[in-house]
Amino acid sequence: MFELIALLAFGDKGWGDELLKGLGVTIALAFATIPFALFCSFLVAWSKQSPYKLLRMAGNAYTTVFRSLPEILTLIIIYYQLQAIINSFTSTFLPGISIGISPFIAGMIALTLVFSALGSEVVRAAYSAVGKGQMEAAYSVSLSRRKAFFYVILPQMWQHMLPAFGNLWLILLKDTSLVSIIALSEIVRYTNMAIATTKEPFFFYSVLATVYVVLSFISGRVQTVMEKRVNKNLVSEH
Repeated sequence: MFELIALLAFGDKGWGDELLKGLGVTIALAFATIPFALFCSFLVAWSKQSPYKLLRMAGNAYTTVFRSLPEILTLIIIYYQLQAIINSFTSTFLPGISIGISPFIAGMIALTLVFSALGSEVVRAAYSAVGKGQMEAAYSVSLSRRKAFFYVILPQMWQHMLPAFGNLWLILLKDTSLVSIIALSEIVRYTNMAIATTKEPFFFYSVLATVYVVLSFISGRVQTVMEKRVNKNLVSEH
């Protein structure tokens, strides 16, 4: 048992520093993705409720495609095919220039596409739950459309969205493991390297599972605090 624990030591004798570095990349990828994913969720939800038919069709097509594709396929398409398309374009108009997409950026783009396709439905449902009467009430006290949304509608939407977005955050956190297939050195990739060297798959996969359980537990606690705060603020405002 002590021999296995020694494998997690830092330095040349263990894999502790590599796993910690990989964990940092995993967390960084998740936190770097979430702002863009949330923004795109609202953008796609808005397009699906747009008065313009073309925008509605584009929003619905976006959601259908990226909800249907497996996350790993989306990642492969972004990393390999998008890179090929960009270089094909640059070779035509900018000969001699080659543009590469880093695995981290490719991971961000792929996870943003998947998250926002699912998140747009969360936003749409939350907006419907608030009801048009709230916006009309905001107009009646002379609030502009922008102020009405940010001060009246959005706080109430968050109350409905937080549980669902909490689940999507957990999905995002776990899906960061997929980027190991495009050679991004996150915790799953380092774990596989450790297993290939030490021949101790059960031990290292148990460590990896424990890490994800701890991350999920922390995320759940943060979500609970956020939900309580949002509910408290809404009650105090009323």
